[in-house]
Formats: sequence, structure tokens, C-alpha cells
Amino acid sequence: MNFSGTGRIDLPEYKAGGRERFFIFLSITTFSIAVFEEVRALYLVPVPLLLFLLIGFQFKWKSLFYLNIPLFVLTFINIFPYGKNLWPGTLVFALIFYFFTFSKIRNAGLLRWLARGEVSKQVLGLSALFVLSASVALFLWFYLLDPDISDIKENFPKGDIPLLIAAGVGFAIINAVAEEFLFRGILFEALLTAGCSLFWALVFQALSFGILHLHGFPRGWVGVGLAGIYGLMTGLIRILSKGIYYPILVHIFADITIAGIVLFFAK
Repeated sequence: MNFSGTGRIDLPEYKAGGRERFFIFLSITTFSIAVFEEVRALYLVPVPLLLFLLIGFQFKWKSLFYLNIPLFVLTFINIFPYGKNLWPGTLVFALIFYFFTFSKIRNAGLLRWLARGEVSKQVLGLSALFVLSASVALFLWFYLLDPDISDIKENFPKGDIPLLIAAGVGFAIINAVAEEFLFRGILFEALLTAGCSLFWALVFQALSFGILHLHGFPRGWVGVGLAGIYGLMTGLIRILSKGIYYPILVHIFADITIAGIVLFFAK
């Protein structure tokens, strides 16, 4: 597949300059290492992200500024005890701050990603393939590695089956929308404004998505690899569909699988 052309996706109107590009890459790298407990314990992530946000504001580097709004808010919340246990609520909260400036972001030409996109046989076929392969991979990871996910299970409600199903579906929808907005939306867009080709924007956002699953589901370094591959899958759907809706739909099915495993199979 040729990623060199621009016909498969609406590229952002905003183009970052050389110094802004450097800080965009640095912001995403800094955000990605927030997953490590040692870094979080020393408050090493929110401080530089706040600095990058202020630099973006001072120099009117719009892509850098708007990128760091959700990144700073999210990492700041996560330094507090139990902050990481409120996921995806913490991410939703960070995105609310981002969308407070919706009209300004749109006027800056940085909201091309927030589009329904186009459906095609290729998009539908790959979406079905990715849903099936992700579900199988998640079950295999759970049964073969027997991971301890008791901390995740504690965050889900306990009750009758209808309540559990409603909670699982609700989690799947909210988590899928929030994560796709951040990774296949905001981060992907920022990488494109920084001059990345579609191929490298696809790779870099998938790397960040994978690393941030070190303590998630799937977890561990195997989980990082699986989540990274999944980030490539949903990123590819975003490119081919020219929008965010179809990656969200694919992601919802994967998260329904995760919720089902946590609620009905995990100890």
C-alpha cells in the first residue's frame, strides 16, 4: 500500500515549523513514558508538558499548544492516588478541556480528523478482519499468559448480568471514543502537522498507544506489542476511511471483548 500520496486522507491545514515540530515529537515522547511508575512518582511528566503547552501559547504554535492540553491534564490527574484507576474517565475529562477551545482548534485547521469518513468494501473488509483478529488475540493473551488483572476487575461494578452487560457496553463505547479521539485523532493530527508522512504518523501513534498499555489490558510487554499492532490496525482504518468513526466502531468491538473477559472470565 502506498502511503506517500495525500489522496487517502484529508491532511491538516496547519503546518508546524521546525522548532515546533521538535517540541511536538518531544511532547508525545514525554507523554508516552508517563506509563512508567518511577517517572509518574517523580512528577516528571506533567511539568514538561505544561512547559510545552506554555511555549506553544507564547510562540503561537497552535499544534503544540492544543496537543498538550489533553496530554497535560491527563498526566496531571494520574499523579494522584487512584487517578489511573478512573480510566477512561480521566481521559474523557482531559478531552473536555481540549474541546473547550473547539472553535479555535477548528479555525486553526486542526480538526480535519473529526470527520465521519467514507465507507468502502476495503474499509468494511479490513474492519471485520481486525475485529475478529483482535478478539482472538485478546482471548489467547488472557488464557495463555494468565495475567493478574484483579485491579481492572475491581473497577467494574458487581451485580446481576443485565447490569454487567450494560456496564461492559458503556465502558466499551466511552473508552473506544476517548482513545480514538486522542490517538487516531489528536496525536495523529499533530504528527501530520509536524511533517510526518502518513506511514510514520501511523507508526508513531501506534507506538505511543502500545507503550501506554503496559499496565492496561492487554498488559506487560506482550500487551504493549499487541496494543501497538492494534494501533496500526485502527490507524490504517482511519487513513483508508478518512475519518474517525470507523476506527471507533472497530475499537468498540475490541473493548466489548475486554469487558467480557474482565466481567465473566477473570477471577
